[in-house]
Amino acid sequence: MVFLPPQGEGVLGTPHMNKIKPFLFSTLIFLVACFASFWLYLFLVPVVTDNDATFYLKPGASKKTVLAELSQQHIIPHPFLLSLYVFSQRSALLKTGEYRFPKGSTTLSIWKQITTGAGLLYHPFTIIPGWSFHQLRQALLQTEGLRHLIVGWDDKQIMTSLGHPERAPEGEFFPETYYYTKGISDLVILKRAFDLMQLKLNEAWETRASSLPYQDAYQALIAASLIEKEAYRSGERVVIAGVLVNRLQKDMLLQFDPTVIYGLGPRYDGKIHRENLQEDNAYNTYVHKGLPPTPIAMPSMASIQAALHPQVHAYLYFVAKGDGSHQFSTTLAQHNIAVSTSGPAFISTFPKSHTGYFNESKIKNYLYRLLDKT
Repeated sequence: MVFLPPQGEGVLGTPHMNKIKPFLFSTLIFLVACFASFWLYLFLVPVVTDNDATFYLKPGASKKTVLAELSQQHIIPHPFLLSLYVFSQRSALLKTGEYRFPKGSTTLSIWKQITTGAGLLYHPFTIIPGWSFHQLRQALLQTEGLRHLIVGWDDKQIMTSLGHPERAPEGEFFPETYYYTKGISDLVILKRAFDLMQLKLNEAWETRASSLPYQDAYQALIAASLIEKEAYRSGERVVIAGVLVNRLQKDMLLQFDPTVIYGLGPRYDGKIHRENLQEDNAYNTYVHKGLPPTPIAMPSMASIQAALHPQVHAYLYFVAKGDGSHQFSTTLAQHNIAVSTSGPAFISTFPKSHTGYFNESKIKNYLYRLLDKT
C-alpha cells in the first residue's frame, strides 16, 4: 500500500521548510557580516587616528585590566571585541613598559606590541661630564618615570648593590645619554653607567702612553677628573694633562683648585679663601702631594684620553685668563707675570654658562702669588 503526502505538502517543499530557508540565509549573511566586521576591526581599521598614543602597562597587570585601561584612555573603542581575540591567545604574555602606539595603529597591532614588547617608549637621561656623584644623584631624583630605589641609601649601599662595596662612587659613572622606559629603577641607569665607565677606562688604559706616573687605571681616572674640572676648552685638555704629569714626576704639589673646592664640599661659598688652601684634608693638593684619594667628578672620554696621552712639554704652571683659556708657563717667574696679567678685568668675559664647574675660581691672583709651593 502506498501512502501519499497530503496535497500541497511535498517532502522537500513544505511551507515550513520554505520559511526556514530565508532565515538560514539571513543568519549566514549576518554571521559573515559579523566576522567581516570583527576582522576589519582587528586588522584594518585604525583606532589611533589623530596623534600617537602612549600607554603604560603596569607590572603585574592582568589582561582584563589592561583592556579596561586601554578603553578608559580611549585607545581602543570596543574592548569586548578584543577580549574575544585575547581569549584565543591565552598563551600570550603581557610585557611591562610604556608604549608609543603610532598614528594608524589597529587593535591587533596594539595587542602585538604589548605582548612582544615592540615600540616601547624610551626617555633620555644624560650624565654631564664634570658632574659630581651628588649632582648625579640629584638629577636621578628629579627625573620623572624612574622608580627611585636609591632614595635614602648612602654611597656604600649603592656601591654594594652594584657589586663593588670597596669603591667610592665618585667618578665611576660614564658621562653619556642613557635611555630608559618608565618604571625601571634609578639603580639600573647607575649600573649601565658604571659598567660603561669600567669598559671605556680599561680599554683606554691598555693603549696608554709610556712612562706615565699612574700606578693603575684608577689613578688615571682620578687624573682625568682633575683635567675635566680644569679644562674649559677641549684643545687644552692634553696640555693641562701634561702639566699634571710634569708636576707629579717632579714630586711637586699639584695645586689644582678644583680639588680644594671638592674637599670643602657644601662649605664652598663660591670663593677660595686663604684658609681653604691651608686646610688639611685629603683632597687639598695645596697641602698634600700626589693625586687626591678619589676622582672629584665624572670625567669625559676626552679627559680620560688626555690623562693617558698627555702632551709632552715643559710647562709646570697655568693660570686661567678669564675667557676659558689658560696661560701656560715653564717657570715660576713666567707664571707670576701671567698671573699679574690675568686679573679681575677678565672675570666679566668668562662664560656664565660654565657656572657649576670650578673654572671661575681660578681667576684669583693671590692663590698663586701667596701660596705657590714648588
